[in-house]
Amino acid sequence: MGYPDYFDTDEERMSVLREKFAPVEEGRFWYCIQEKKMDIEGVNKFQADLKISLGYTIKEYERMKELRKVYNEDYENDHKSYFPTITDVMGKMRSTLAAHKKSLNRLRPRKAKKATLAYDPTALHDGTYSEDLFGWEAYEGNTVKQLYNTLNGYLGLAKNVYDEATAIIEEEKAIRADPEQACPRFDRSFSRSKRNNGKLIEMMENSNVDPDHELVKAMEAAEDVRQLIARLFHEMSVPEFNHFCACKVIHDSRKANITAEEMRIFGNEEKVMKLRTLTDHILELTKQRDDAIGWEGMLGGEFVMHLLYWCGWNGCKNTEMLGYITRRCEGKIKVVKIGAVMAEKRKLLPKSHEEIASEQEEFNQCMDAFVQAVATKTEPEVA
Repeated sequence: MGYPDYFDTDEERMSVLREKFAPVEEGRFWYCIQEKKMDIEGVNKFQADLKISLGYTIKEYERMKELRKVYNEDYENDHKSYFPTITDVMGKMRSTLAAHKKSLNRLRPRKAKKATLAYDPTALHDGTYSEDLFGWEAYEGNTVKQLYNTLNGYLGLAKNVYDEATAIIEEEKAIRADPEQACPRFDRSFSRSKRNNGKLIEMMENSNVDPDHELVKAMEAAEDVRQLIARLFHEMSVPEFNHFCACKVIHDSRKANITAEEMRIFGNEEKVMKLRTLTDHILELTKQRDDAIGWEGMLGGEFVMHLLYWCGWNGCKNTEMLGYITRRCEGKIKVVKIGAVMAEKRKLLPKSHEEIASEQEEFNQCMDAFVQAVATKTEPEVA
């Protein structure tokens, strides 16, 4: 099956395509068959090839439906350096377009030029035609009628593929125009990039790489950074976004006078400063909380679990966050391993969400009060 010129696409040509995926009228179909002087052998060959194409289009439709679920979920897009969205998405329905082009060329008059995405040489949908006098009786059996039904079945399915493709494009446009949709995607992608590129960020920080980046500067200078984020949705490839992320983490950490590791793990200066204060005075805290000390004099699993949640833990196995706390407590007190923390987390399963949230909120308030008391040099009151 040959591929059509699907790289030469734009929205105007896509709108033309939708009209070409409409059902074919019987009279127009018969006119094209008669004009082509197609015999029964040609009809059978057309029918066999169209059924093969239909199988490809069915698979492409399923893939396009799956693509629609994920295409606009990530802020970055690895195809943007090469093709615009319309070309990228149309390229993923190339079997559908190839079958359409091939069908048109089977029915084109001998002197007409070949079909392209923008040109239909037949009278299947447009132009003048004359009604056939004999209809289905011109051929024996149901072969031609079966071809007509198969062709319309293919066109209906092709329209479904097309509709999924255009839905992807329209959704992308809507996200670019709406910070409420774009910013959560940016935040998710940024967090994932920080998590996955910790070594790169650490290497850049240790080698004193200049973190200046055009987008970082633009975000600093923007009157409405959320609008900027929305406008740039899907404008960066994955490597470009990872480089931007690393530069922004280092830039923000230096501006906040914290390390890139702290910015990457905890996200903001306030959270880091609270944790630094708490770990610097961890022994004072353990004297005031009976639940802080666990097995063999270490910070206990349940206490550390609540402490991690206080730091912004998402409940997954996060060795980096615990490793940072362990290093901050080194020389003062030992800290349990992540296995003990996860064991305590599993004990929460029988409890209701409300009960868990209430316990954590009480813990958070106590930690905030302790940090505030230490910072203001007042006597901390810890329950």
